[in-house]
Amino acid sequence: MSQPQTLGKYQIQGILGKGAMGVVYKGFDPNIARVVAIKTIHASLLDTDMGRELLNRFRNEAQAVGRLNHANIVAIYEFDQDHGTPYFVMEFVEGQDLKSLQKDGRKFTPEEAVNIVSAILTALAYTHQLGIVHRDIKPANVFITHHNQIKLADFGIARVDNAELTQMGSVLGTPSYMSPEQCKGMKVDARSDLFSTGVVLYELLVGRKPFGGENTHAIMHSVLSAEPARPSSHDKAVPKEFDDIIKKALAKKIEDRYQTAEGFRTALQKVIAPPQSGGGSLNRWLVAVVLVLVLGAAVAAGMWFKKQQDQRFAQPVAETQTQQSAGPAMSAEAQAKIERLLGVAEAHFKGGRLVSPQGSNAFEAFQLVLATDPQNARALQGIEDVKSRFFKRAQLLAVEGQREDVEKHLALAEKLFPTDDRVELLRNRLTEQ
Repeated sequence: MSQPQTLGKYQIQGILGKGAMGVVYKGFDPNIARVVAIKTIHASLLDTDMGRELLNRFRNEAQAVGRLNHANIVAIYEFDQDHGTPYFVMEFVEGQDLKSLQKDGRKFTPEEAVNIVSAILTALAYTHQLGIVHRDIKPANVFITHHNQIKLADFGIARVDNAELTQMGSVLGTPSYMSPEQCKGMKVDARSDLFSTGVVLYELLVGRKPFGGENTHAIMHSVLSAEPARPSSHDKAVPKEFDDIIKKALAKKIEDRYQTAEGFRTALQKVIAPPQSGGGSLNRWLVAVVLVLVLGAAVAAGMWFKKQQDQRFAQPVAETQTQQSAGPAMSAEAQAKIERLLGVAEAHFKGGRLVSPQGSNAFEAFQLVLATDPQNARALQGIEDVKSRFFKRAQLLAVEGQREDVEKHLALAEKLFPTDDRVELLRNRLTEQ
């Protein structure tokens, strides 16, 4: 089948991919000069009574999912038909999907895995509250943009029951990421998405899928009956805390899994970074204050003792000043803490979690470093990089006319960077709109 020149009002610029359901094209909307992705549905899937019923399902789903507005979700703009070919028009994502990155040999650190999966779970928490279940969470549907933003694709399309397409002579995707209830053809809910997300997490951590087999039947049997090996047994670099998280996420019984996406995400965040609120946070700050006071007293006593020694032995003034200005050497434990926090901060930065008001983020992690080492060059530069990317993102949103998102950025900027000149520029930009 030759590539069409147009689909509806959209100009076709090339093929982005092909799958069991149809072809994905790169398109162009001439009315608003916007590049889009267009996913077609094979007419052969829809030329029966069941197919026509399925087409109505697609249309209804597109209307529901088209109302979604979330930074971690690939938006659906339109659903239509062109000479009998149904198609979805979606946001064009400049980046790569996880499947392609893994195929190219990309390895992910535990911190990167947590950032990616946390973004997926953030998107799912949003859609699950609206009663929308994805049903096809897998690396091919997770995109990382050139700006390191995570986006989940194929909402609405993926929600169609696999059993319906199978009856029509088509196999949708691979069962490697399906939940046990999906494999059994049972009714699924949001917790099925959480199982599939657990499979993605396992693969990111270990570099292989938890359930394998030589054919579809063997894989489904593995999903239903096999217990995957602990992630830490495959790779010693994977913290053992992930073992319990994976065990719960991949529980065969629905009631034994994480019950919400937010609960899953919270558990993940605790592995990589300290809790961000509550009594534990207060205790840590109290400990930090005590340590500062103790160190201050020790430094003061040391300076007094040194001064007495200097006077006794009549050492030169310049030498005395030099010795007085020298601070206590940082302990190995403190240095290790700083390195860990820097790793967390830089991983958040790469994942696009700059100043998120919920959960751990790059700005907060860099601040924790500076609380221990105020002159740390990596943390100081990191803060500047966070601010630079934050304001660039805000300006881009302003250009795109996303007033609500710009207002949120401005509120955060006024709270976190009140003395930065770019706050006033952003405020003026918002006033002009």
